Amino acid sequence: MKKSYYLFLLALTTLLACETDFDVNATWKETAVIYGLLDQTVDTQRIIIYKAFLGQESAYTMAQEADSFHYAEGDLEVFLYGLDNNGDTVQKIELEYQITNNRFSTGFDTIFSTEYSVEYFTAESLNQSLTYHLYVRNVVSNYVARSTTNLIEPLEINPGFTDEITFFKNNEYRIHRLRWSSSTFGKIYKPFMRFYYYEKNILTNEVVRKYIDLSFPQMYSQSISGNQNMELAITGENFFYFIKNSINENLNVLRINAKDLEDGFVGYDYWSGGIDFYFLVGGEAISQYIEINNLPSIIFQDPPTYTNIENGLGVFSSRLNAESIGKFLDIQTLTELANGEITSELNFIEP
Repeated sequence: MKKSYYLFLLALTTLLACETDFDVNATWKETAVIYGLLDQTVDTQRIIIYKAFLGQESAYTMAQEADSFHYAEGDLEVFLYGLDNNGDTVQKIELEYQITNNRFSTGFDTIFSTEYSVEYFTAESLNQSLTYHLYVRNVVSNYVARSTTNLIEPLEINPGFTDEITFFKNNEYRIHRLRWSSSTFGKIYKPFMRFYYYEKNILTNEVVRKYIDLSFPQMYSQSISGNQNMELAITGENFFYFIKNSINENLNVLRINAKDLEDGFVGYDYWSGGIDFYFLVGGEAISQYIEINNLPSIIFQDPPTYTNIENGLGVFSSRLNAESIGKFLDIQTLTELANGEITSELNFIEP
């Protein structure tokens, strides 16, 4: 065990990203497929690990045998090592095994290569200042796979001069510009706009809060050095048609755009918020994976053509969640929402 550990520490200084093609029916060789995005803004880190189909039989035939696809509990030891700028290990985390039926999702516009049912997780907090090294070892065969990633630094979102948002003014649609500075170690950015609204059923007087999300195309910074000015322009026409196409007409409900109601339904002075912005930020490795592998694939197709896993397949990178919340529409935009040509049939109340 000590020998493997020292070999691991030596290998940490020589990790390289690589791009490799594989023959799925080559002579059998143990190869782990690893997907993981470390995110210090969430409570739990999850890493997916399973076996690649690298053997003499077809992938379909091998998939019928559970032990040809999933590692059994106890087969692997999975560690995260947090190293400081001097290369010293200051944090060691052993990940736990659990079975799940979900699909691994990056949150970005890409499709990972497989469904899965086994993941390794930890609820231990991560340290922003450390570089994290992943170490995976099969205790039966002594097979080892490794990778490394930095954590993305916090995203600086420009708050603007006011929380008020204008999409319509003086009988014209207006553009709202969402601005931010790129994060160190961040490469890919995906913004979302969340629109909150309340519905009151006029037959039952039941009031329900709902929301819809508008997802924007992902954007890339020029580098991972940070401090690049970035901007998303959201047009008024896009905003109003998004509302129209996302909410069904219903003569039995009245609606208002608000995130919270302090007192009552109809008093505009008590409407609070109504618009939040959210971001997903991805590291350089997941950005490269998306650019190269952004085509649909399924469990029995070829393994991914890009990997930054040493002696394995997949991607190990970082992700960050960020938000700018508490925004609200100005009165002219709310009036257009209630009475305008695009959304007048949705029964939003005029302030």
